[in-house]
Amino acid sequence: MAYQYSQSKVLLGSGSTNTSGPYFVGDFRLVTVSFSSMGTLGASRFTIEGSNADGLQAADLGGSTSTIGWSLVSGVNMVGTTPGMVTFDPPGYRWIRATVTPFSTFSDLASVTSHTTVILNGVSF
Repeated sequence: MAYQYSQSKVLLGSGSTNTSGPYFVGDFRLVTVSFSSMGTLGASRFTIEGSNADGLQAADLGGSTSTIGWSLVSGVNMVGTTPGMVTFDPPGYRWIRATVTPFSTFSDLASVTSHTTVILNGVSF
């Protein structure tokens, strides 16, 4: 029987804004993303993006605001389903990040926190 190990990473905390940093998932056999949105201020949707970039530097991935090299893996509507969980088996990409548009009545979304938590858990063999 093979020994399995897992790692957890908070991609977006409730005080986060817009886009998480990239996280390497190339060694994982199974990726699970759990999410929770807080009250009426939470975002109604988040997206999971994947990349197969080779490098291990942030610049290789185009930076946190770049869409170059990132593909939409899944979009999750959280209205009425929070907390929840999504599983990717097999994940099929090296890097993952989460993007959320925080609820706001203001024009400057960058200063508004998302009130949404997205946690990644990866399992390897």
